[in-house]
Amino acid sequence: MGLILFTYLAAFITLIVAFRSTRHLSGSDINVFRLAVLAIFAFSLLFATGYLLAPTQTGLALIMLRWSGALTMAASLCFLRLAITYPYGRKQYLLDAILIIAAGIFAWRSGGTEDYLQGVRWGNLQLLRATGSRYFLFEALTTGSGILAAFILLVRSYIIRSKVYSQQVRVFSAGVFGFASLNFLLGTWLPFKGFHFLHPLTPVSSILAVAAALYIFNSSRIFHSPTVAKTILSRILLFLLFGTPLGIIISVAFIVNSSMAFISVLACAIFYFIAGQLAENFAQTRFGSARDESARENLEAEIAHIDLSLGRESVLKDLFGILAPTFGCESLTVLSETETGALQKIFPEESTRADYEHGDPILDVISGIDSKVLLKTDIITSPSYRDVKAPLLTLFEAYNTEAMIVAKEGRRIIGIFIFGPKRNGSDYDELDYQMFLAIQGKLFVVAYYVRHVARESLLATVEKEIGLADQIVRSVQEHIDKVEHPSVDVSFICRSTRHLGGDLYDSVQISPHRWFFVVGDVSGKGLNAAMSMVILKSIIRGLLREESDFVKLVARTNTFIKNHLPRGTFFAGLFGFIALDKGSIYFINCGIPAVFFRSPGLDTVIEAQGEGRMLGIVKNVEPHLKQRKLPLTPGSTVVITTDGIVEAESLRGERYGKERIVRIMNENKGASAKAMVDAVIASATSFTDNKLDDDITILALNYYGHKEKAQ
Repeated sequence: MGLILFTYLAAFITLIVAFRSTRHLSGSDINVFRLAVLAIFAFSLLFATGYLLAPTQTGLALIMLRWSGALTMAASLCFLRLAITYPYGRKQYLLDAILIIAAGIFAWRSGGTEDYLQGVRWGNLQLLRATGSRYFLFEALTTGSGILAAFILLVRSYIIRSKVYSQQVRVFSAGVFGFASLNFLLGTWLPFKGFHFLHPLTPVSSILAVAAALYIFNSSRIFHSPTVAKTILSRILLFLLFGTPLGIIISVAFIVNSSMAFISVLACAIFYFIAGQLAENFAQTRFGSARDESARENLEAEIAHIDLSLGRESVLKDLFGILAPTFGCESLTVLSETETGALQKIFPEESTRADYEHGDPILDVISGIDSKVLLKTDIITSPSYRDVKAPLLTLFEAYNTEAMIVAKEGRRIIGIFIFGPKRNGSDYDELDYQMFLAIQGKLFVVAYYVRHVARESLLATVEKEIGLADQIVRSVQEHIDKVEHPSVDVSFICRSTRHLGGDLYDSVQISPHRWFFVVGDVSGKGLNAAMSMVILKSIIRGLLREESDFVKLVARTNTFIKNHLPRGTFFAGLFGFIALDKGSIYFINCGIPAVFFRSPGLDTVIEAQGEGRMLGIVKNVEPHLKQRKLPLTPGSTVVITTDGIVEAESLRGERYGKERIVRIMNENKGASAKAMVDAVIASATSFTDNKLDDDITILALNYYGHKEKAQ
């Protein structure tokens, strides 16, 4: 009974996973695969139900088992069809007609006559079958179709030129061969050797072929062989350490409580959950994923510590010196945006003319792609690139490259990093792709540096003073849409005590009466924090163009911080909209410690920040985000500060705190926003004896309604 239930479960899981994993795909090959999955699903249901009915309704059980054999053959023929046509998906009307006729004849002889099975009976707690005169012929044809499909796939894997397709076809060949051979062992050979108790597991063999087919339809990269081997061995070890004891415990539970099915199932579920948690914890601490993540973090750190004050050529040489041994690439080509919006090669040697002028169709193609990491294997095999495959492959061929990382600010391309072929001749694999994803944020900063900062006109005046890294931060902070409107007065200061820091303020005009703004603090100090701040500002601006839902914009920002910024990075900030047409500020607080509001009607200062959770801590922050509305009345004032002010300490270790900010707001009624900011800075500086240790950001806003703002 347990094996039959397992067969049902495997059938439903296979069907759901197969259709969910291919719902975004289309074409003749994927239709044939879905037909194969439906045949396997029906075969599993008929087979398992036939077993269940055999003790009481042998006639109905016989019909189901006969048709289950016919459906196995149909699935094998579907895999044979895929073996001949994949990956090119050409329509083969003659071949389809031949296979349909063959499947029909087999179904007629197997399901409608006694050629396959003459009868079944239940005895000794197991199903006994009386085979027909052509039973072994039918089994040989079914198994032979699968073996032939596997052989055709194996031969074609050596003919196909594309390495990624070749790898896919080999994996599919192994899966189909495993399906055919295991189906024969469980369904024919072992039962006739006396191992009848294994016969109910026959449908499970189809999982091998379905899993292999799902791989070829959903993968687009070369897998990293050592990683795959490590994964397989780790799964075997997990099965031996946790799966085997769990199986024994479940068996005992059913034996002890065979008359109380509910208690048995409940006990099994509890044991399964405990074993799963133990196995997951064991895998996370013992196997190599942590080492892979550590390697990515080390690579990020190496790029982050490149000395940006040495000039563009030295920075790019240092970058190549880091990337070449890591990825084994022969070369690195860097394209950078020019003042006219064109892309021009600047490394390894600068071009005298633009490679791609502004408005070139290929730039529109690249800017329209969401992914910033482009692999040639992805473009060749992934359906998502079907409409832009030709121009992208032309671009890859032009630079003899296999991988690119695109640095984009929203949809605007500011640079492209082009990786040459690997020295050992292999393709970039899944492990390389994960490394590319880890460093693409850091490469964005390098692209921003060479685009906006590393110009000869700046070197003489900036390099000797504070270094080009600080110039990046200054450039970023200066490129904002200032809030300028007759009904409001806004001033801010965003300053690092070490020239480099992670405090951020940005505002973007949405309409004549509305501005989006963000103020906050990226964790960390110095260059790493500054680089993360630069990346985050660009990402938020890009999301603002794409996402109209305020809460989802903040949630997507959290996802980016969690997945792409260095491990442990978090952002304490506030996202808001100044809606002057509504006389309100709408905001979501994500960890800003101080939001103060003074209304002339109340004639007092209140804290308005509400609840907030910092970004980058949890994977899904959306349920914790709460949008608040702050209605503005003429004469009201808003002051927002990061923790650099609130947590500043005097020489005696006393914190500056919030009360002093409240006092300054009360003492400066009617003052301009700039005067308010200056008053807070002067007070904090005096309090710490000119030793402010943290980055500081202060935003002040005075609202005048429809009156002209104060002079």
